[in-house]
Parts: sequence; C-alpha cells; structure tokens
Amino acid sequence: MYKIARFQIYLILISALFLQGSILNYVKVFGAKPDLLLIAVTFFGLFLGPAAGLESGFVAGLLKDVFALDFLWINAVILGLTGFIVGTINTQFFKESKRAFFLFVFFFTVFSMSLHYVIVALLPSSVALGFLEFFMNSIIPIAIYTGLVSIPICVKLLSVYNLKEAEDYL
Repeated sequence: MYKIARFQIYLILISALFLQGSILNYVKVFGAKPDLLLIAVTFFGLFLGPAAGLESGFVAGLLKDVFALDFLWINAVILGLTGFIVGTINTQFFKESKRAFFLFVFFFTVFSMSLHYVIVALLPSSVALGFLEFFMNSIIPIAIYTGLVSIPICVKLLSVYNLKEAEDYL
C-alpha cells in the first residue's frame, strides 16, 4: 500500500501534534509557531501520493480540531484538501530538494491558512481582522517559519524511511 505503514503515519501525526502543542508552543519567532501537522501532511502527500495525502490530512485535521477552539470540521477539510492537492502534483517536481520542499510547505501554509480565513469569514461569526492584515501579520510569518522548520524534518524523514524518487527511463 504505502511505503510507510499507516500506524507509522498516525504515530508521526500524533507526535507532531504533541510537539506542536508543548515544546514548540514556547519557541515563537515574531509571534509565529510552526505547523508540524501541515509539514507532515505535505511530506506524506508529496512522497506517498494523493490517497495518503488526503488520509493523513484528514486525520491531522481531526487531531487539530479536537484540541483547537475552532469549528470541529474545518481543519479536517482544509488539511485533507491540502494533502490531496500536494499528492496530485507530487510527480511534477523534484521532491528531494530542500528548496523545493520549503516552497511547497510555504505555499501550502499560505493556502491552508487563507482557506481557513475564508471559511471562517463565511460562517456566522465575527472575524476581527481584515484579510490583508491577517495575511501580513499571521500567514506570512507562520509560512516562513513553518517552511524553515520543514527542511530538517524532511531530511530526517527521507533518511529514516529511505524515500528516493524513482528514476524514469525514456
């Protein structure tokens, strides 16, 4: 099925949630905390395909929803969609590049946080910040920080699971 067992995927997601909620809660840069669950979902979607991206994103979103003061379904939908999109474009880029992985994580952090803002703005609740203010003060710092943190995590996961791109011979 997957190159990484489901149990290992779920264990990585639970570990990411634990680290994100405990240790990394105190390591803020300009008020931003990295999103380890998004890094994991991006990694699984990129290296294991759209099904694993969707599944890991949905599970990561449910884990995030259980411990967040947010709507119960919103993170599951957003991270599931993010994992699926990453998985569908996984064969079009050189995945092992640290720069490419940073850009993937950066872009999909911006995508998922922007989508979260739009969904919450459409729901009958008040949104205190305008989108541009939220974008500049929250999304960009978090996307940069998450992208930078993703580089050593990606390198470690690649080495642990020995994931390499298959060479296509024409």
